[in-house]
Amino acid sequence: MSDERLGELYAGTLELVAAHGYEKLTMDQIAEATRSSKATLYRQWGSKSALVVDALCWLGDDKPEVPDTGTLHGDLMVMVDRSDEQAHEHDADLIAAIMHAVRHDAELGEAVRTQILEPGRENIRSVVRRAVDRGEVAADCPGLAFVDYVFIAPVVLHHLLEGDEPSTDFLRRYVEGALLPALGIH
Repeated sequence: MSDERLGELYAGTLELVAAHGYEKLTMDQIAEATRSSKATLYRQWGSKSALVVDALCWLGDDKPEVPDTGTLHGDLMVMVDRSDEQAHEHDADLIAAIMHAVRHDAELGEAVRTQILEPGRENIRSVVRRAVDRGEVAADCPGLAFVDYVFIAPVVLHHLLEGDEPSTDFLRRYVEGALLPALGIH
């Protein structure tokens, strides 16, 4: 399959997950919507969860390098700005569908955690480790254990609490008002 065709198939799959939910989605629907053969889908991926995980990985393939501006504040602001640039139209629906699905599909849950979330969490932790090494954050700061959770929380929860996507301005204010103070930076 060409990269272009794979991109169409992955994009179509994720649109269907966002629109219908993971559990209700069938390989028949994916095949029809993406103009594919169900046999080809099963031969290539073996399961719906493997296809969805590959599609999610494809969505995140263009992740830039971890920023290194020389300050934790600068690095986090670059990460916030990049997240806005990488936002996709159906992100909230897709996140909600995947969050629900991982509770009921162990294979999907493990793949999402290890292949998608863990690399992003490691990026956040590496930025903060550098800040500790520079002396910006105390090595014994209790907030260090939770920094990846705190950084990710508004992306996941904002739509639930507010009914819309978090703006870049909101995320920047959140980092400055919640995350940085939790790490002892005011």
